[in-house]
Amino acid sequence: MAAAWSIREGFRSGPDPDALRRPFFIAAVVVFALVVLVEVGMSLLLGQTAVDPVSASDANNLGVPLDVFLKTQRADAEPPGAGIGFLAFLDGLLLFTVVMLGLSLIIDLRTYGRIQGLATFIVTLLWVIAAFLTAMLALAKLFLMIGLFVATPFGTIAYLALWGSFPKGQAAAILGLLLVLKIVFAVLLILSQPKFLKVTGLVVLLVVSVLLQVILGLIHGFLPGPLVSIGDQFWALITVVVALVWALIMLIASIPAIINALRVSGSAGD
Repeated sequence: MAAAWSIREGFRSGPDPDALRRPFFIAAVVVFALVVLVEVGMSLLLGQTAVDPVSASDANNLGVPLDVFLKTQRADAEPPGAGIGFLAFLDGLLLFTVVMLGLSLIIDLRTYGRIQGLATFIVTLLWVIAAFLTAMLALAKLFLMIGLFVATPFGTIAYLALWGSFPKGQAAAILGLLLVLKIVFAVLLILSQPKFLKVTGLVVLLVVSVLLQVILGLIHGFLPGPLVSIGDQFWALITVVVALVWALIMLIASIPAIINALRVSGSAGD
């Protein structure tokens, strides 16, 4: 796994930087950037709500106490479907890794060595903080959803009113589009430079991303309707935790690169 972050390891025995087919590489980066944009903007694609809006009067007619209704309203400002959006935490890391790999084949070694470690450290540090905070919020929301669902009768009624319906068809369409884009990305990346297949960490990260996405689709397809939102939220939590662990590995691995860059700069100064 560490080979993914020692950017040049997979290319030591490969051709010189001119062997990188830049049009294919640029196309691969653009395609995967589109993947991340689709994941980040999934709430727009799914619509602002996955169920019809529930007003306080509607909740009262359903027999839901007003304080319970207001609590659930504050807890769920975003529509269901966190599983797709949270894929961006992992795929964003993959996009960053691919860009850094491409830079290692384009710019000279000295310049790359100075920026790679520092850039990775800054990006992954911010990623770890964001992923950790998001995981805590996702866990709290999951507990709230489960707590309401099992708190019959009023809690269950409130849960069903707010999360009982899930846009399975639209979510499946988005997941299908993402899968196609990831396949196109992989093909373009190989066409740009077959040596990318030798970077184990990159390949593993892509496989993990696809695996998490496929399992999310299975959750959407096989869970009973009222439980899909809980399953989706649970898998969103798993996804962001995986991204958090991966970002931590990248963060730790970037420290030796920074130290080496400082040593080289100091030697050059002397």
